[in-house]
This record gives sequence, C-alpha cells and structure tokens, in this order.
Amino acid sequence: MSDVSVVLPSNAGAWEKACAGAMSDDLPVPVRQVVDPAQTPADFLPWLAGHESVDLWFSDWSEARKRTVIANAWRDAAWKGTRAGAVAFLSYVDAELLDVVAYPRPFIVGRAAMGAPVNHPPFLARYLVNVDTVEPGNAFVMGRAAAGRAAARVPDMTPINRCLTALRAARAPETQIRVSFAHRRPLSIEDAPALDAGHFLGEWVAQANL
Repeated sequence: MSDVSVVLPSNAGAWEKACAGAMSDDLPVPVRQVVDPAQTPADFLPWLAGHESVDLWFSDWSEARKRTVIANAWRDAAWKGTRAGAVAFLSYVDAELLDVVAYPRPFIVGRAAMGAPVNHPPFLARYLVNVDTVEPGNAFVMGRAAAGRAAARVPDMTPINRCLTALRAARAPETQIRVSFAHRRPLSIEDAPALDAGHFLGEWVAQANL
C-alpha cells in the first residue's frame, strides 16, 4: 500500500507515520532476486544455502558451484539414499562413483536366492570412489634420501575427507557406509588379457567393481 495515510488516524504523529511507511508494500527489497540462486548476490549465498537446507558446503568452492548446489538442493534431498544421490554429491567434490554394493542383498547361486550374506550389518552401503589426490613433491629420493619428516609426508587428505563428507550427506539416515579409494588392482587371469596387448605379470589395471 503506497498511501499509508488511509490507515492512519487524523491525529497520527511522525512516529506512527514512519511505522506505517515501514510496513507498506513499496519497500525496495528485491525478494525474488535474493532467493534465486542464479541472481542472489555472492555475499548472500551462504545464507541462501542455509535457507534451502543444503547439506554439503565448502567455503572455498567457486561461486558457480555454490549456486549449482543451492539450485539442486531440493532434487538432492529427494535423491538421498540412492545411487543417483551419491553420484550427485560426489560430483560436487570432483569425485567419481565407480561402484556401489548395498546390503542386505540375497546370496545368489545361479538364480536361487539362498538368503542374506553373513557378517554384514543391516543397511550397509559399500562405495568404490575415484578422486584425484596430490602427493607431496620429493618425499623420498633414493641416493639423496629425505630423512625425518620429509620422508614421512603423505598425500593431502582433503579430497578423500571431502568425499567421505559428501557420502555421509548423501546417505539415508539409517544407512552405514564403507568407502574404498583403491581404484587400481593387480591384473588377474580372470581379466582374460589379450596375449598380444603387451600385458605383464604384476601389472595394475583400473578397478571398476568392489
């Protein structure tokens, strides 16, 4: 309401008129733009992420990624507990889901279901994830061996820890998770390697299954 005088008594003072003006419909607040992840100012993104109940957030993400995560919040919430959800959440941390096995699952012999496997807790999901890590340079050099702390340096665990955070956000509340990052394994006879393809004993190949 632009003209607030119609709701005020004739003897209204300056304070009453100021309050009525503050409650008018003409306040210059671009609400539609503020709640739109594509248009909201960058400084508003953390606030909007909380408003949309975003479950995975890192402050050092690019602005574009933050806007994408907010825009997908409703979809990602609906996908929780599914393979699609794990794929989506891992994509935000630059990781790839190679395989997933969920328990309980039947033990199959041919086509006969013989019951559930033993030694697996209920509602367990096992993931095989591929993510790039960065090894520290010159951690150990033969002949010029770096002794002490330099020799004990390990790869930066940030990408792996972020994958774990992403999968925890993507899982159903009652589901336990186990994650493997062993994306390579020794070549075996079961791979049936071609004899003329230059394979050798002890070769490592990409692991696509748990």
